[in-house]
Amino acid sequence: MIPKVDNTITCPICKRLTPEKYQEKHHLVPRAKKGKETERVCINCGDMVHKTFTNNELRDIYNTIEAIKAHPAIQKWIKWIRKKPDSFSVCMKSKKRKK
Repeated sequence: MIPKVDNTITCPICKRLTPEKYQEKHHLVPRAKKGKETERVCINCGDMVHKTFTNNELRDIYNTIEAIKAHPAIQKWIKWIRKKPDSFSVCMKSKKRKK
C-alpha cells in the first residue's frame, strides 16, 4: 500500500500551514487579464485578495506576493488571521441577495 503524501504548504501571504484541501492556485495576474503564473495560497488569503483588489489592480499593481502583502488592508488581514489556528477557515464569499 502506498502512503498518502501530505501536500501541506506554508501560505506565502499569511505564513500559516495549509493542508491541500484548503489551498488554491492564485493567478498573480488574473486569467481574465491573460495571466498564467500561479502561486499556491490558502483559500482564506485568496478570497481576501480578490475581495480587496480589482482584476485591473491585480494586473497592474498587485501582481506579486510582495506587492499584495505590502497593502495596508492585507497587512491588517495577515495580523488578524495569524492569530487563528491553521485549521481556521473563513467563508468570505457573499451570498447573492434575493430580489
